[in-house]
Amino acid sequence: MLFPLTTDRPRRKRPRVIHGLIFINLLVFLWTEYTKSGSMQAYGEVIDQYAVWVHGFRYQELITSAFLHADFMHIFFNMLVLLALGPNVEDKMGHFGFAVLYFAGAAASGGAHLLFSDAPAIGASGAVAAVTGAYLVLFPRTQIICFFLFTLSRVAVPAWWFIGLNIAIDIIANGLGGGTGIAHAAHLGGYGFGIVSTLLLLKMNVLKREPYDLFTYIKQRKRRAEFAAAARAHEGAVARQVGADKQESPEQKAINEGRYEIGQLVSAGKLEDAADQYRVFVDEFGVDKPGTSLSRDLQLKLAEHLVRSDDRANAVKAYQAFCKAYPTDRETPMSQVMAALMLVKNLGKPDEAKPLLDAALPKLHGDERGLAEELLRDIAGPKTS
Repeated sequence: MLFPLTTDRPRRKRPRVIHGLIFINLLVFLWTEYTKSGSMQAYGEVIDQYAVWVHGFRYQELITSAFLHADFMHIFFNMLVLLALGPNVEDKMGHFGFAVLYFAGAAASGGAHLLFSDAPAIGASGAVAAVTGAYLVLFPRTQIICFFLFTLSRVAVPAWWFIGLNIAIDIIANGLGGGTGIAHAAHLGGYGFGIVSTLLLLKMNVLKREPYDLFTYIKQRKRRAEFAAAARAHEGAVARQVGADKQESPEQKAINEGRYEIGQLVSAGKLEDAADQYRVFVDEFGVDKPGTSLSRDLQLKLAEHLVRSDDRANAVKAYQAFCKAYPTDRETPMSQVMAALMLVKNLGKPDEAKPLLDAALPKLHGDERGLAEELLRDIAGPKTS
């Protein structure tokens, strides 16, 4: 069994709303446990008054039910998932936006439960599922760091796999008719609300799009298909030509065409469009193959735009492509330092940064050399006596 602990995505803000929600949930749980220890009849009255169910339904139950939990494991797992995945969503949406998502997700999940069951339901699972669905849309390609119970160790699993597996389990269990004592329909209502509402917020530009959110990824699939089609279109023609072994390969022709289109967009000042195409381009071809760099000035201009756009992963790739294409250029040492800086400070990949710094250091002077030496010290870590 996998218990989510955190993610590999950094954040800027403290998750104040999440901490508040966990505190309130724990207070309510202690109160209900105290009530239960005194009288099961009194506890039953609490359930009648605050749980969501069709008998005597009141709208406030859609929210109040989300603060009740049946036992310690119920609240433990809900709060664990919220604390593991929620902070990145709150960081992206802001405190107010996250609170709206959480409570609207609780209401949506309660409504879904009412459609499929006449039994009372309690727990924050539906609200947490809404947060999890939002996480899937915003950060599908991140890694979720989990505690694996069978090996008693930490493992990193792709977010899309971890969340998708849990959604699939709820779909199967709900389709089999339940019998588990778990409100699977409420979970699915929460997931659905989180996914759909977050996709709409991205589409309307209420939330700033990122290179690897689900909305942008779906949009870029078309561009990936175009690259693949370009390669296939040339393949037959090359094969029919005399001396085909001396011609450009289909892949190289696709690289050249992609590079030309991106260069045209950078030259025209359409930097965001160029960045979108470049992200797909490097995903398909990387930066090691011949011809994956633009001309000198355009490659640097694109790299600088990616830094300003806070797309550090692709900015590193852009600088690395420049350094491979122009190893003797006067800007190459500082480009290596820029890539290393982001690898160390933003991406947590010091092992990849060290070769860049070692190559750049002999050609640096003054403040630039001081920065490279400082990064190397950070990579080496503190000395012990």
